[in-house]
Amino acid sequence: MRVAEVGSDLSLKLKRSVRIGFGLVTACYMLTGMTALAAGGYFMTTHDTSRRSAMLTSNVLHSLLAAGIYIALSALVGVYGSLAPLTRKNWLIAYIVLIVGAVLVETGIGIWMWSRTLDIDDLYGHNWRYLWSDDIKRSFQDKGQCCGYLNSKDSPAPGSDSCTNTAIPYGCMVSVQQYTHGYLTYIYSWLFGFVFVAVIALLAAMVLMVVRNDEERLRWSRANAIFRSLKKANSDTTLYGPEPKSYQDDLYKSIYSVSAQ
Repeated sequence: MRVAEVGSDLSLKLKRSVRIGFGLVTACYMLTGMTALAAGGYFMTTHDTSRRSAMLTSNVLHSLLAAGIYIALSALVGVYGSLAPLTRKNWLIAYIVLIVGAVLVETGIGIWMWSRTLDIDDLYGHNWRYLWSDDIKRSFQDKGQCCGYLNSKDSPAPGSDSCTNTAIPYGCMVSVQQYTHGYLTYIYSWLFGFVFVAVIALLAAMVLMVVRNDEERLRWSRANAIFRSLKKANSDTTLYGPEPKSYQDDLYKSIYSVSAQ
């Protein structure tokens, strides 16, 4: 086998492996969006007055649904562009930009959630006293066997068995902190997992773009070499003199006609 044939075969295998890897990573990226959609839809339909409702507010759930839709649509853009990377360069560029946006948004959400934990005592104390319904506070009181926030006199929810028990003098601040810490840790894990997958998808898209650009340059160099050799070998000006641009346009179309390879 000639050296040129070996090089062509290796290039073909490389492109195939890059596209397969891109497809697998993009599928994982889309799966994160579908997971966000499923989780948001589930929690929206099962929204109740439990302690979870204090963490997953309506704004959080709507943001989760919006993020899931954004990720899923951006993944579809990447899939469409990867089916014919030579002729759909703009789609791949748009996909890269969309992933960068997803990474920035997810990272921003993580930083925002982390900043809320810096003053967790005042934050949830304020929520307990002014924002949470009696049903949510009653759920914390029953689960934590406590009454009120700092003590039984600090905005207790009426109708809770723990508040009728005079042997329970302490409030629910510790119970709220423990539950919040555990739930936020769970959310952090999923969020940073999404960011990790998005970064890997971004790297895969950039690799595909590099391979695509190399393939485009290779095909153009081959086409130009063929054009120059034919023009040198044939002095017929009716073909190469008056209309060289038309011939080059036809050559351009022939280069991209096999863009899916």
